[in-house]
Amino acid sequence: MKDLQPLRQKNCKIPKCHYTVPKCQIGTLEVLAVLDLIKNNSSVKQTELSEQTGKSVRSIKRIIDSLKEKQYIRRVDGKRYGKWEVLV
Repeated sequence: MKDLQPLRQKNCKIPKCHYTVPKCQIGTLEVLAVLDLIKNNSSVKQTELSEQTGKSVRSIKRIIDSLKEKQYIRRVDGKRYGKWEVLV
């Protein structure tokens, strides 16, 4: 890791985390992982996505909501017995 001392002397703001998650047009790696899992199994449950990605169920719901809002996925045939359709 680079020496951060010159930046501190110039009163620059240094982020607390020293790593960044690469982004693409769709989103972060977590979003891509969820999208890939949905693509492989269209009837996957949110709890299964949570177990496979290591994220909380709430985080999975947030990711799915953002994917639906961006119209990358949609639910077909209802909430309970429906399947996900990937539109990207």
